[in-house]
Amino acid sequence: MTPASRTTRHLTLGAAALCSALGHGLAHAQAAPASNASSNVSIYGIMDLGVEYRTRNTADGKGVLRVNSGGLNTSRLGFKGKEDLGGGLSAQFNLESEVVADTGATGSAFFGRQAWVGIDQQGIGGILLGRMSTVAYDFTIGHDFMGFAPQYSWVTSTATVPSSAFTSRISNAVRYRGTFGAFKVGANVGLGEVSGSVNANTSRGVSVGYDEGALSAQISLDDGRTGATDTLHASTSNRSWIASGTYDFGSAKLYAGVRDTSRHPVGTISASNPKFHSTLYWLGVSAPLSERITGFGGFYYENKGGTDSDPLMLAAKLHYNLSKRTWLYATAGVARAKSDNGSTTLTGVYRDQTPLSGHQAGLGVGIQHRF
Repeated sequence: MTPASRTTRHLTLGAAALCSALGHGLAHAQAAPASNASSNVSIYGIMDLGVEYRTRNTADGKGVLRVNSGGLNTSRLGFKGKEDLGGGLSAQFNLESEVVADTGATGSAFFGRQAWVGIDQQGIGGILLGRMSTVAYDFTIGHDFMGFAPQYSWVTSTATVPSSAFTSRISNAVRYRGTFGAFKVGANVGLGEVSGSVNANTSRGVSVGYDEGALSAQISLDDGRTGATDTLHASTSNRSWIASGTYDFGSAKLYAGVRDTSRHPVGTISASNPKFHSTLYWLGVSAPLSERITGFGGFYYENKGGTDSDPLMLAAKLHYNLSKRTWLYATAGVARAKSDNGSTTLTGVYRDQTPLSGHQAGLGVGIQHRF
């Protein structure tokens, strides 16, 4: 056999192994007549706008009154589609852009929230490629009583200095997710695309979840690496373990979780390049107050390593349902961090802004419509 023949044979065997991993559904889809395939594309989005007042918004303690886009959830515009390829196999895509609705601007990248394409086999799971949310984000979001809301949640990122966070969204990514009865599993990797290194600028995560009856629970590991270049392959590590869950009692729903985050920087440790260890705890509850009104409330407490000044935020919200897609809301939060010895951690209620004092409060009212 010639070298060229051997190369062709090896490529053929590799392609056959890849097809086999997708199962018999792929072969069935290839044999299915084109007329049996169906596809759909839909436009969807969220418009969320409100008026918010926050205290201590400047270094000299002045408050701010503003119209805010995304009090409960980020305003967005998206396109998604799915094609049935037969035999339980489908192709899918998602493009999603942030909308800064109070000014009409977009986010930092036009499709910076989602930009992926993938293939899914019923009973096995799906593989996605592109930019997308991490499995830790997807598995945890239902266990936060404030729903990862900018007004006011600390689960994805604390509004403290230094801020602890886990990775919410990754680029250059490959993600797997599958559901097997009551269990679900997921894994993702964001490639760093740094020459000569498989670790620099990467992101990796794995999650296992359980949803059955009144109980929902999950555990996730998220490990993000940043700060490397083609010539310097060492990079800062930001690693989080997250365990969370809910239990629905019928008349009320309980939310609880813990996130343990460690940051190990490369280079000189400074205020802009800190090393820290932080453990965040949250506990909350939701309950219907009437046919149209649902209340949510609870607290976030951060045990911040290296200081006796541990931040605490109390947060609450009310939903008034006008329909299944439209509701009015009110949010409130108060955060404080001060120890007995007088030390203070800079702490705020709004996770997307660096706080400037050890105490802040916020109040907002708004409307959200989903389409």
